[in-house]
This record gives sequence, structure tokens and C-alpha cells, in this order.
Amino acid sequence: MHPRLRFWLIVTLGVLVGGVVSFELAQESYAFAALIGVLSAWLLLEWVGGPRPEAWLLALVLAGYLLANRGFAQLLLSPQFPLLPAEAALLAGTAAALLRMAFRQTSVASRDALNLAIFVWMLLGAARLWPDFTTHGVLALRDFAVIYYAFFFFIAQSLARHAASARLLRQATLGAFAALPVIYLVFSQFTDFFLQTIQFRGVPLFYYKDDLVAANLVAGFFLLLTVPSWPWLLRGGLALATYATAFTIQSSRAAIVGLVVTSAWWAVARRWAPWQLQALAAPLAFAALALVATFDQRDFKDSRLYTLYEHGASIVDFTGTGHYASEDRRYVGDNNRFRLAWWRAVAEETRDGGPVFGLGFGADLTSRFLRTYELDLGDDFTTRSPHSIVVTVLGRMGLTGLVAAGWIVAAMTLRTVRIARLVRTNDSALVAFGWWSVSWVMFASACFGVVLEGPMGAILFWTSLGLAHATGADALASAATEKAAEVSAHPIDAALPQSASVAEVAHSA
Repeated sequence: MHPRLRFWLIVTLGVLVGGVVSFELAQESYAFAALIGVLSAWLLLEWVGGPRPEAWLLALVLAGYLLANRGFAQLLLSPQFPLLPAEAALLAGTAAALLRMAFRQTSVASRDALNLAIFVWMLLGAARLWPDFTTHGVLALRDFAVIYYAFFFFIAQSLARHAASARLLRQATLGAFAALPVIYLVFSQFTDFFLQTIQFRGVPLFYYKDDLVAANLVAGFFLLLTVPSWPWLLRGGLALATYATAFTIQSSRAAIVGLVVTSAWWAVARRWAPWQLQALAAPLAFAALALVATFDQRDFKDSRLYTLYEHGASIVDFTGTGHYASEDRRYVGDNNRFRLAWWRAVAEETRDGGPVFGLGFGADLTSRFLRTYELDLGDDFTTRSPHSIVVTVLGRMGLTGLVAAGWIVAAMTLRTVRIARLVRTNDSALVAFGWWSVSWVMFASACFGVVLEGPMGAILFWTSLGLAHATGADALASAATEKAAEVSAHPIDAALPQSASVAEVAHSA
């Protein structure tokens, strides 16, 4: 096309679009203007270079869910464009990844066990979506979110292969983790101000689900320790701040499970920073709380120290029969029995109604539980998730879905073992190990709470898992290449029996 003709076509199109946008704004309709603004910003970012536009969008969504939590999850930019942040990022990210794949700029999947396991799990869920939708309507789409959020794994995996985009996602997540303790503690002290003043379209922008905040803080504790370029005092101080803030939250038991599981992975990696910080923080906190309890006029069983003791003890009270004396913990025995009763009811109903393929998306997983549970939960009990991703998958997808989910966990475990071994002697693998740590905190918490069923926890889990897997694969390949070069440079050593061959090293990657 002639340059002059192309110029005038672009000018004409711009004038027409500008006129339409002006007319829409005059009518107080903002959907089209917002769409044009997003497309313009997208094209500008593509032209400037650096992180990809979908990386900027995903970084914004991650920071929003970490810092504003449930308030950000309810954010609706325009009634005419009814997409929540997670769905908007998913739509844009998926479209961009597919377009780039079509132009051979990137690939969204790899031929390995974890990619295949996630793909099979999503395929099994999608296979029953249509019949469930015809039966349950929009409720089926709502429950199907636990499946379609997994698309973020593939989006993050493709962005991890683009250095600037991967760096942006890491910096945004680290920044959000560092700021979260301050914002959450300020919110706790001035809750009414946040809820009544900082609003968007009448909806509070900051509103927290405490158990998810606790899981996020624990995840931040580990990720902040994987930045060797920061001074030790800075990253240790920030990590301790997130750790201490997590223990100010009453409903943090699922997060404590994530803390234990991920600390074990750091022990496998022979990286002792989280253990050292906890060994420093626990005695100091214990001494401070004991001192406060000594001068407190209340009964010792109502002190914060005794509350924390019962908080930890209740985690291993599987039957919920323990006696809890502190005012803040008296309910946890009932809570444990509540969950066990619900899980048992879902398992029995799945066994009776659909053991192989489950009860489906949109099915009510509370009906039998409410009929058989002894305590009155009131007429406003509307929770749809049985507070465990394992039980949710069993109820929705049956044993087939549970086996596929088990395959995902097995693939995660095998890859984490390899990264943990590599990180023992290789600091460059710390980036991947940090993302794996976040993934394990969120997954372990999801086994005992509502984490992966909603966007506040699911986006962080699937994004960190995609980044962990892709950066881990790069770290393993780089280590294998270095080892192969070392072997080829020392052929005499390579002939020794205890030395690994190039083929074995490459295969281990």
C-alpha cells in the first residue's frame, strides 16, 4: 500500500473512532471508550517493547488480588462490559498467547508430565460442562471457574519465556508481598475508613478474606527470601514482617499447614533461611507474649500466648473433640467437626450419585450436609465450597477428576524434588524455587480452605505454578549444559566410573 494512502486511511479511521467515543461519552456510556483505551495502550506497549501487554495486565491483577483481595475481586469497570478482573485478564491473556503462538512468537505448553496432567484435568472438566450448564445454568459456569482458572498456568508459562515479562511479574509480586503487611495492618485498625471511603462504584476497593491473606503472607515469606540481590537485612526484615503479620490473623490454620509443607521443601533443598528466621522469631514472640501475659489482669487462658497454643493444637485435632478454653478458640472444635461432617457428606453423596464422574458443576454440595449436620447454620448459609480442593474435585468430577488432580500433584512433587536438589549448590535456581514455594503454600492451604475455587487464591497459584515450571525447566537445562561442557572439557575425568555421562546429565534435565 502506498504510504500516503495508508496515512490517510489511519487518519480517517482515527477521526471516526474519536467521533464515536465522544458521542458515547456524551451519553455517559464508557464501555466503548474503555475498550478503545485498552486497545490503544496495548498497541503502544507492543510498539515500545519491554514486557508484553498481557504481562502488564497479569501483574496488575496479581497485585490487585494480593493488596486489595476480595474488594478487587468485585471490581467491575463498566456495567456494559461485565467482566471481573480475573476473567478480563484471562480473556486478554489467552487471546494474546494464542495469537503469538500463531505467529510463532511463543508456545503456551510443553511436552512434559505437568503440562499433560493439567491439560487432561481441564479436558475432563470441560467434557461435562455443557450437560451441567443445561441442568444448572449459570451456577455451572460459576463452579467451573476452578477449572478455567488453570489457563493462567499456560499464560504464565508463555510469559516466563520472555525475560522482560517474567521480570515484571516477579517484581510486581515481590512488591505486593512487601507492601501487604503494612496495608493489611492499617486496614485492620481503620476498617470503617477503608470500607466507607475508598470505594469504586459504591463497592469497597479494599476488603479482605482473612484466611487467604494469611496464605498470601506465608507465600510472601518464602518468596521474599529468594532475592539474593537484596541485602540480607532487607529481605530478612520484609520476610519477618509477613511472617509475623500472618500470625495476627485468627483464621490462619490452613496457611500454617502451607508453612509447614513449604518449610519441609526448603529443608530438602538444604536452604535454612526460613528455618533460621522462624527459630529467631518464635522465641522472641513467645517471650514477648509471656511477658505481656504476666502483667495482664485477665486469666492466662484468655491471653494471646495461650490462644496461639490452642490455635496450633487445633490443627491436629482431626476429630474436633478437643477442649479449647481461650475465648478466641472456643469455636475451633465445632469448626473441625463441621468440616469433617461436610467432607463425609460430599464423599457419600458422590459415591451414591456419581462416583466415576462426580455430581457435576452447579450441583449443590451442601444439601446432604445440611440435612445431617447437628448444629443450626442459619438460613443464610450459602457457601458452595466444602473448604478443600480435594473434596471439591471429588464432588464435581468424581474419582476421574481426583485421579487427574493427583497426577498434577505427583508431577509437581517430582519437579520440585529436582529443583530442590539443584538449588543446594546453584543460586540461579532460587528464582524457580521461590515460585515453587508460593505454589506449595497455596496448594497446601487449598486442601483445608477455599483457595483455588475463587480468583483471590487461584490466580496466584496457577500463575506461580506456570512461572515455577518454566523457569525451573530453564534452570535444569542450563545446569545440564554446564555439566556437559565441564565433562567434555575434562575427558579423563569423564571416563571415571563415578562421573555422570553427558547423556545421563541431559536426560536428568
